[in-house]
Amino acid sequence: EGKANIIAEFGEGKDTIILTGHLDTVPAGDEKKWKFPPFEAKEHEGRIYGRGSTDMKGAVAAFVAVMKKLKENQVKLDQKIIFLGTADEEIGMDGALVAKNSGIMEGCSFLIIGEPTELQVGIAEKGTLWVKIKVKGESAHGSTPHLGINAIEAAAQLIQKMKEIIPEYEHEILGKSTLNIGQISGGTLINVVPEYCEFKCDYRLVADSLRESVKSKLENLLEAFNRGNKAKAEMEIIHEIPAIELTEKNQFFEAMKKKAISAGKENIIGVNYGTDGAMLVPEYNTPFVIMGPGKFNQLHVTDEYTEKQEVIDYANIIYEVLIENFA
Repeated sequence: EGKANIIAEFGEGKDTIILTGHLDTVPAGDEKKWKFPPFEAKEHEGRIYGRGSTDMKGAVAAFVAVMKKLKENQVKLDQKIIFLGTADEEIGMDGALVAKNSGIMEGCSFLIIGEPTELQVGIAEKGTLWVKIKVKGESAHGSTPHLGINAIEAAAQLIQKMKEIIPEYEHEILGKSTLNIGQISGGTLINVVPEYCEFKCDYRLVADSLRESVKSKLENLLEAFNRGNKAKAEMEIIHEIPAIELTEKNQFFEAMKKKAISAGKENIIGVNYGTDGAMLVPEYNTPFVIMGPGKFNQLHVTDEYTEKQEVIDYANIIYEVLIENFA
C-alpha cells in the first residue's frame, strides 16, 4: 500500500519483451559504517557506491537507457518493449504479483530479469520455503529443570531433525537445496526454564517439485515429535515461492548467450537467490534469463557498489540484442 510499479512501453506489436527490475532496496543498516552516504550514488574510481547500486539500480538504469535510446533513434521493432519496475521485491514480491495479476505476462515472448549475475546468463533460480516453528514447554525454577519442560532444548532437537529432511537431489546448475535457521527466540530469564521458543527457517529448494515433499516431511516430523515429547510444536508457512528454470531455449536466449560469451562470460548459471521471475514466469512458462551487472558479493553489504562500465556494457548488450534480432 502506498507504493507503485513503474511501467514504460515502446513500440507496437502483439508480442512483448519485458525488461524487469525491482525499485526497492534493503535498509542500509548503520550508515556511519559506510564510506559514502548510502543514498547519494557516489561515483568513485569507476564504481558507483550506494545501497541498491548492485541490487539492482544498475540494471534498472541500463533498462531506462535502452528505452531512451530506442525512442531517440526511432527504432522500429516487431515486438513491443516493456520496462517493468516493481515495488516490494525484497519483502514478498508484491509488486510483481500485482503486475502478473494485471495480465502483463500475456503475450510476453521473453523476460529479462536484471538481477546481478556479473553479466553471466542465468537460467534457473532456487525456490523458497520459509517456516516458523513454535515450541511450547513448561516453566520451572532454573535450579530444578527436571520439573519443567525446556522449550529451547526441544527446539534444538527439532532443528537437527529438520536438517535431516533437506532433499538429497542435486540440480546440474543449482546444486543442492539448503536450510538456514535465520531467527530464534525464547526464554525470559537465565534462571527460568523456558516455556516457549520459536524459530524461523529458510529452505532454498532447487526444484519446485521438492516443495510439497518438504512440507509433507515437516508435518510428519512434527507429528512424530509431538507424540514422543512432552514439549509440543506447531508449524506455520510464512512465505513460499517456486523454483524456476528456463525450459525453452529460444532465439532470444541464444542471442543473449552469444553476447555474454563475446563479453567473456561463458558460464550458464543458476542463482541461489529469488527474483520477481518466481511470480512472473510460471503462469505461461515464459522464457527468461536472469542477467545483470553487479557482483554476487555486493548483495546487501555495507559499501555496496557496482562497476560503472559493467552497467554501460549491459545496456549495450540489451540494445544490440534488440536491434540485431527484432528490428
